Amino acid sequence: MPPPRALPLPHFTLPPLAGEDHLFVAALRIHLSASPRPAVASLARFLPGLTPLRLSHLFLLAGGELSRCCPHDLLASLLPSPPPPLPLAILLHSLPPRRCRELLATVLPSVAAHAFPDLLNHVLLTARIAAGSASTATAAAAVSALDVLFSVCARDKKLSRATLAFRAMRVHGLLPTVESCNVFISAALRLRRPEIAVSFFREMRRCRISPNVYTANMVVRAHCDLGRIADAAQMLDEMPDWGVRRTVASFNTLIAAYCRDISGMQPALRLKEKIKQHGLVPNEVTYNTIMHGLCNEGRMRQANRLVNEMRVNNVVPNTVTYNTLINGYVKLGDNESAFKVHDEMIKAGVAVDMVTYNSLILAHCNEGKMKKAGRLVQELCLAKLEPNASTFAALVLGQCRKQNSERALDLLTAMKKSGFHPNYDTYKSVVSTFCKNKDFEGAVDVMREMLERYMNPDETLLHELFKGLSEAEKLHLAEHIRSSVNGSRLIPNVYYNGEYMNKD
Repeated sequence: MPPPRALPLPHFTLPPLAGEDHLFVAALRIHLSASPRPAVASLARFLPGLTPLRLSHLFLLAGGELSRCCPHDLLASLLPSPPPPLPLAILLHSLPPRRCRELLATVLPSVAAHAFPDLLNHVLLTARIAAGSASTATAAAAVSALDVLFSVCARDKKLSRATLAFRAMRVHGLLPTVESCNVFISAALRLRRPEIAVSFFREMRRCRISPNVYTANMVVRAHCDLGRIADAAQMLDEMPDWGVRRTVASFNTLIAAYCRDISGMQPALRLKEKIKQHGLVPNEVTYNTIMHGLCNEGRMRQANRLVNEMRVNNVVPNTVTYNTLINGYVKLGDNESAFKVHDEMIKAGVAVDMVTYNSLILAHCNEGKMKKAGRLVQELCLAKLEPNASTFAALVLGQCRKQNSERALDLLTAMKKSGFHPNYDTYKSVVSTFCKNKDFEGAVDVMREMLERYMNPDETLLHELFKGLSEAEKLHLAEHIRSSVNGSRLIPNVYYNGEYMNKD
């Protein structure tokens, strides 16, 4: 189906200046062109008389001169807030793209959503009078101003406004640059709307806007975010047909998706070999991504083989490489191997970061070695690093492993005072430890706090708590839970009346 015929840009006539209006604009123009350049405060006597018509003629007559000589703050101060659409549109046409972006970044936040279509319409209306009579100049001026408007809206994550600008351009046969389209796709991904990114890319193809490698890589990522790995793989294969040369980053995006997929690691490993077949060299991101997937599956031997392959291919293992191995061993409970990797990391001169410390602290906490964990906390503070949520969670877990419920509660309180939010597993460990210590008052207090944070306790935790209350003959504490925020909403009634014990 052929594309619809583009509408011509509309004609627009600006009412002429006469009398006082003409004298006012002439005086202001002389003032702005004075040397040295006037300060913003000197405009105070002109601003009350600056009507939209006067501003429009000023920008039409001296827009090019103002764009070259006037600093950004002086130019922006000429426009009231919110800016009238007619003079702003004329000014946008007279500014080079960089200055245009700066101005829009300043004034667009004051333009209400309902007023934006009017501004867009005025940018179209004024394209001809801003560019002169030549049709090529008119089209170029309209494209430049609309393209910048489109990209600035996208960069500000105002996708609905950017979409209006794109549609206005398309209707008149004007197309944004691929760089501006990339800004839109990137914004959609940052807003976690990959479906918008994919849909917009299809529209780009319909409009025959040629993608570049950045476009293609982002759309591959969008397909992966949507779980459409087959579509992402097909797109990767089609990139050469569009004249787009694939990079290692193109393959890395798909490799990361394969590593997260339930199909396992074999497709990711095959794709790594395919990188070499296309004359490219896998980089540290390639290896680290695959290594992370292997460590999650507990395949540490293969992960170590990848480290050796990195060295053979002159790819230097970095902090992420070693952290991935350390974390993999800690998850398997092989703390001895984790600390060996840490020693290798130090010998190789690779920087240790917060992730490294947290993994090692967790290793000690899993074994209940709290003194050693505490020494690591002191060490990271000496390294000018600050404990984060993962640090506190590991320390809480360590105290729970030692059945030290009061100390775990102190750490939980310190964690919250430091501005971190304990997750469900952290709360669950503390409640469970209080139950094991037969301190049901403490368990109930922490459970009430969980419910206030809208955390839904699982069956295992509820069984442990309510069974303990029953055996300790402290079922009256259950009423404290029921009366708390979300107590009856998040905990089924069968736990309060004891019927949960009759369930199979």
